[in-house]
Amino acid sequence: MIRLELPGFDTLRYLAENDPERLERLRCTLTEMLIARSPEESRQRLRGLQFQINARIRLAPNPVAACIAVSSMMHDTLEQLQRTLSDGPDDDLQTQRDAEIIPFPARH
Repeated sequence: MIRLELPGFDTLRYLAENDPERLERLRCTLTEMLIARSPEESRQRLRGLQFQINARIRLAPNPVAACIAVSSMMHDTLEQLQRTLSDGPDDDLQTQRDAEIIPFPARH
């Protein structure tokens, strides 16, 4: 397996200021490598998510706006996760309390 490491901050800053196309190629390469190393059952979902991220980046008028758009996606997802975690278990517990338990006959 090929291992490609993220360059240091100064190198990334230099690329951002002087060679943004190369920085974008690096981002795409590292992202693809990460997805390829992920479990097979997760890859389709990850590729879909990456498609959404790439679309937000392309639609942004500048790099700062792209960063804000992707950050907003992340915050929305975390907020949804937090709501699910805080709301979900209580509903499940109530359903369990109200459920009628039907015993199965013993097998002989």
